[in-house]
Amino acid sequence: MKAARPLRAAFTLLEVMIALAFIGIAMVALLGLHQNNLQAVIRAQDLTKASLLAQTIMSQAEIERFPLVGTSHGDFSGLFPNEFPNFRWQRVVEDTPAFPDVRQVQVRVFYGPNGDQVFDLVEFLHNPNPPPLPGDAGGGDAGTTDEPPP
Repeated sequence: MKAARPLRAAFTLLEVMIALAFIGIAMVALLGLHQNNLQAVIRAQDLTKASLLAQTIMSQAEIERFPLVGTSHGDFSGLFPNEFPNFRWQRVVEDTPAFPDVRQVQVRVFYGPNGDQVFDLVEFLHNPNPPPLPGDAGGGDAGTTDEPPP
């Protein structure tokens, strides 16, 4: 009679192959999530750069105090050589019909590989030397004078 072999606890080849298949599927899913996260980080970095660059152009308009009406555009190679090759800007200055001493300044920054992403920044600038109001020929209060009272 043959002696009975002791039973050893072990995994069969089929069980090992099924476990490896599950691990492989999980790894593919995790790599896909990682790729999406990297793309989201790149988009966020580009949006942050676009907002800071738009603020740079808007700051120049604020330094002008009351910029002339019109459109201007360009890229950032003059301000930041070789740093932002996929970014360009456009500035549109318009009068506001209701307020002659206020101008609307819109800065648009185009970015992305094809320039198809847009960041807009709008600000209203007040004329530091407003024109006199209609009917105000003296330009000041009528009751004030520089002479002492009699």
